[in-house]
Amino acid sequence: MFSKVDSIDENKMYLEVFGDAWEFNDTDYENDRTDRYIMFTEDGEVFGAFAYTLYDQGIGSTIENLYSFKENVKEINNEDKITIEITAFAVKKKFQSPKYFMQSFFYMTQELINLKANYCIGLTEPKLSSLLKRVYKKNLSVLKKQIIAKEDGTEWVSMILNLEPVFTNINEYPILRYGAFNVVPLT
Repeated sequence: MFSKVDSIDENKMYLEVFGDAWEFNDTDYENDRTDRYIMFTEDGEVFGAFAYTLYDQGIGSTIENLYSFKENVKEINNEDKITIEITAFAVKKKFQSPKYFMQSFFYMTQELINLKANYCIGLTEPKLSSLLKRVYKKNLSVLKKQIIAKEDGTEWVSMILNLEPVFTNINEYPILRYGAFNVVPLT
């Protein structure tokens, strides 16, 4: 299960995930235009968090200083299309396993369906981009590898996900259809 953060207490749970997983500078929760989400294990424990922002064609993404999506990705500037930007993602250290990463992708995809998104953009770490590529296959395009953040030297990969073919053919993606918690491995 996942839930949109709607209170100060839920925002504390959201921030605990990032405090556990990696250093995270929070922006003011009450004034932020980012929608925050927390994700739960089968037992109700918070294992991860993510945040989405509606891409603004007028100003570009929140990460234009690292990669200029606005200038380089013409699909997302189409007024008839909805683009969502992944602005944050983390899984607590004790849950960093394929099972919980895959469950995260399931929850994040469910919310993208709810938002009727056409595209999703974001910067990811190289390891995470490899996992995402395995899940979304040819619908996920790497736009640029090895973007180095000047502030802390972190390496990023910019990506765009074309969601229309995924949503149209969701049966081809069992993880996205059922989630890791519900997919029984073949024996």
